[in-house]
Amino acid sequence: MKLRAFLCLGLCLTSVLATAADDHRAITADDLTTIGWRGIGPANMGGRVAAIALVPGSTTEFYVGYATGGLFKTDNMGTTFQAVFTDKETSSIGAVAVANAPADWPGWDAMAADGDTVAVEDRIEKGLGRIVWVGTGEANGRNSSSWGHGVYRSTDGGGSFESVGLIETQNIPRLAVDPRNPDVCYVAAMGHLWGANPERGLYKTSDGGETWRQVLKVDDQVGACDVVIDPANPNRVFAGLYHARRTPWSFDGFSSRAGIWRSDDAGATWTRLTSGLPERTGRIGLSIYLHDTGIVYATIESDQGGIGRDAWDDRSPAGGLFRSDDGGDTWRRVNELSFRPFYFSRLAVDPEDPEHVYMPGWDVAISNDGGKTFRRDGSTEVHVDHHAIVVCPDDPEFILLGNDGGLYLSHDGAKTWDLMNNLAVGQFYHVDVDMSTPFRVGGGLQDNGSWIGPSAVKFKSGSDGKAFILNEDWQVMYGGDGFTVAFDPVDENIVYGTSQEGHMGRVDLRTMLTRPLRAAPDEGQARLRWNWDAPFRISRHDPTVLYHAGNKVFKLTDRGDYWYAISGDLTRQEVDKVMTEGSAAEAYGTITALAESPVQQGMLWTGSDDGLIHVTFDEGGAWKDVTPKLVNGLYIACLEASCQRKETAYCAVDGHRSDVFAPLILVTDNGGRKWTDITGDLPAGSPVRVVREDPANSDVLYCGTETSAYVTFDRGGHWLKLGGKSLPTVPVYDLVVHPREHSLVAATHGRSLWIMDGMAALAELPAAADEALHLFAVPDADPQLYGFRGYGSGNRVFRGAPAPDGATITYWLRDLADDGVKIAIKNEAGETVQNLSGSMRPGLNRVQWNLQADPKRRFANPRLGGPVFVDPGVYTVSITSGEESAETAFTVKPYPGYVSPKDKAVLPPPQP
Repeated sequence: MKLRAFLCLGLCLTSVLATAADDHRAITADDLTTIGWRGIGPANMGGRVAAIALVPGSTTEFYVGYATGGLFKTDNMGTTFQAVFTDKETSSIGAVAVANAPADWPGWDAMAADGDTVAVEDRIEKGLGRIVWVGTGEANGRNSSSWGHGVYRSTDGGGSFESVGLIETQNIPRLAVDPRNPDVCYVAAMGHLWGANPERGLYKTSDGGETWRQVLKVDDQVGACDVVIDPANPNRVFAGLYHARRTPWSFDGFSSRAGIWRSDDAGATWTRLTSGLPERTGRIGLSIYLHDTGIVYATIESDQGGIGRDAWDDRSPAGGLFRSDDGGDTWRRVNELSFRPFYFSRLAVDPEDPEHVYMPGWDVAISNDGGKTFRRDGSTEVHVDHHAIVVCPDDPEFILLGNDGGLYLSHDGAKTWDLMNNLAVGQFYHVDVDMSTPFRVGGGLQDNGSWIGPSAVKFKSGSDGKAFILNEDWQVMYGGDGFTVAFDPVDENIVYGTSQEGHMGRVDLRTMLTRPLRAAPDEGQARLRWNWDAPFRISRHDPTVLYHAGNKVFKLTDRGDYWYAISGDLTRQEVDKVMTEGSAAEAYGTITALAESPVQQGMLWTGSDDGLIHVTFDEGGAWKDVTPKLVNGLYIACLEASCQRKETAYCAVDGHRSDVFAPLILVTDNGGRKWTDITGDLPAGSPVRVVREDPANSDVLYCGTETSAYVTFDRGGHWLKLGGKSLPTVPVYDLVVHPREHSLVAATHGRSLWIMDGMAALAELPAAADEALHLFAVPDADPQLYGFRGYGSGNRVFRGAPAPDGATITYWLRDLADDGVKIAIKNEAGETVQNLSGSMRPGLNRVQWNLQADPKRRFANPRLGGPVFVDPGVYTVSITSGEESAETAFTVKPYPGYVSPKDKAVLPPPQP
């Protein structure tokens, strides 16, 4: 009987505890959407363009797709752009095709069946019937390329897009739409770059993407890299097939089963074209002359007879530029020019002159004799590495050019160019912040060097009169492919920058002189191996000490003037893999992640591209391999040493280079002896690039993935997307929490830099979530008087979002506040100086007070203008919702030029 009673009591107690746990207020992603990101740019340098499409019949409307930055459209020749692909599963664009639906398009009937009774002419006027096909996944195949999520289609000019399949094709370099019917589309699918898969080759739909047929396939290794339709005979289709396969240590791009193929029956049957063409081919680019479609040009990569002296040799023994004058039956090689084909391989023929050929590569080569000779002056004053070119059919002098530096327009046939530097689409790898006010940010970008700029400015501009961050606020400080920027914590004029393969420099911003700092092997020792993005850190314990890693870790003293190795080779040292050939960007058996413990001096962590993790507790005296089986040889993307727990570290593993796309985050609390998987419910198919610990709460972590930024409040049990739709879909490569402002800064690889301001509340949120109302501490407020740098600069100007101004009031609501939210601000005398209203929605909410008393707008001096701020001092914020209330105090600092009443009393009277 006693046992039964005990069991009953135990069951009752368990039920009570379960109910209490169920009553705990879970934090959801919706709770965090009101705290958004702001994009600060820069837009100076643009970013890698992968595709451009002109609207048929227009010279002012076109679409531009970026390798990792999404899709944009303009209807005013680039004066302004609209992002039209911000919330999809990927931001990597490979191909874009646009068609205007004819009057007999079947889609009109479908619109009428849905209740749309507007006349066809009026629908076209509204942009309906403009069919935009998007193939996702950049197919330029570099070591940092992202991947896509199949094909998307819009029937309203990009107002909305629908996913229409082919998700596993991953990389789509070209689309071709039948000029007779915009529902008929061919898709050149490269397939997985890092592994074999069956979803590659050429696909066709005849019903707008509802169904697909794989009309041309060779095997699981060979995909399609180009497709063009004969405009005079749309049943004739040409396709270029390509074997492209990367491993973490090599690149292979040749096959005897690829080549140029032709169909004369709309894709039903295919013939491999061989007459005059090399047997073994790599990447292929195709172009048909508009007014005589028997003339077809092809740029063909081939390894027959070798591939030149090195990957930079632009002359090919068997490949180059080929021409057919009989629709592909026979070909002849007209030039051996072959620009680094895996990365370029594009062609354009002047629609009015078949002898006038554009061949983009490092520069833009132009021929006026059918490719026999080329001049290399088609891209003066233009960034290098060109991936997309469009010559307007209605005006051949108008050319659109896309490269690693963004989008350019020419109105005089490539004699001069205009850079569209009004889109923040930079591909940042890393970001750092300093302690100036406002704090500076800095980072390196793919093929665009390293830049620094402000998180906020003290000048207003434009007709809006806001403190926008402009391109002129940014400064390039280091060249090459930029990676890490690190601010010297003692001397604000000293900044470090890194570039590809271990190159590094110390820059003095006063003189802009740079001292190279890259370590070199001792005489007689084996060459060092440096990752494309070799990790670098300034010591948390001694700012004159630096750490830099290749296949070994180096300690640099005296700010880099002296260096020595503090480790042996911390990689697997697989000889058959570290000595590689490929695209000139491969390096393997290298350290890719490096972290120093902020808690224990001399404790360092390393991770490598071949999946090893090491730790030392004595600055390299001894290193220990602490690699868990979960890593399984995959690329270590990031290591984060805890700033609160000595033996705690976090690890982000990125397996996409091994064709593994699952996210993976690990944590150890005992110096690497045991690791735990804390990936939780992060979205599948989106590898993790970075993980960071909140400096105030070690249970709060942030991570950046291939598509967004996330936060966990329970150390990986459950992850939430940060900021809702305020951050577009984009790879987030790095994150940093500012130590003073507690702002979260994100380096995106495709949409430049973003800031989530003043996020100290996130560290406190787990403890506050069960409260009906919680008011977080209000940071001290610093009134700002802004200068004005004018307006009238036109509309083609990038404007980075201004920082919040005044006092930031953040509060939490457990539930919907039906009675509203009232906020009162009182001075030290208890007088109310401002009443505000707050959002009633549950979750985190934020209100800005402009530090002015009622009435909101007054002027201290009618001639000079400017707001009248409240006097400096301690103020109290009281917040009330129904029966719930809370309050906190904060300080308003003196504004510039403030004179206290005491000092004012002894000042001489103002002169009339």
